[in-house]
Amino acid sequence: MTVERQQPGFALLSLDDVARTLGVSKAWVRDHATRRSPRIPVVRLGGRRAVLRFRPMDVESFINAHLQVQEGGV
Repeated sequence: MTVERQQPGFALLSLDDVARTLGVSKAWVRDHATRRSPRIPVVRLGGRRAVLRFRPMDVESFINAHLQVQEGGV
């Protein structure tokens, strides 16, 4: 199995990293990553009480998918 990496030095992001990047709580990130249909793709390391990690490209895609631009260019 081959893992494609977006860039050299690729590292998975922690729950704290994603919360800080999005400016939300860790609980919000966990909620959006552990739903039956997750809004933020997540890498689960372990079983029921898995450690959650995130690929930087998935977080960026989530941001881009929810970006709203106001009319008038601002």
